[in-house]
Amino acid sequence: MTKKLLIIALTAMAAGIVIADDDAHAVLDTDNDGSISRAEATALPGLTEQFAALDTDVNDMLSVEEFAKFDASKAPDSVPDY
Repeated sequence: MTKKLLIIALTAMAAGIVIADDDAHAVLDTDNDGSISRAEATALPGLTEQFAALDTDVNDMLSVEEFAKFDASKAPDSVPDY
């Protein structure tokens, strides 16, 4: 189920449909700890490249607030094949 939600979220983002930051954060937070780890960030194209700049408290995790600053326009246009 989580994989399907992630694919839907990534497809919607790639198509230019706006998803609420909380929803995208929840989809990426596969271990449900409230933060996106570097490993979880790899599921969203472009997020790993912006991870260090977004992680303002330098704890190797992205909170909802930190993730909200993710600039999807700087992400690659392609969606990974699953």
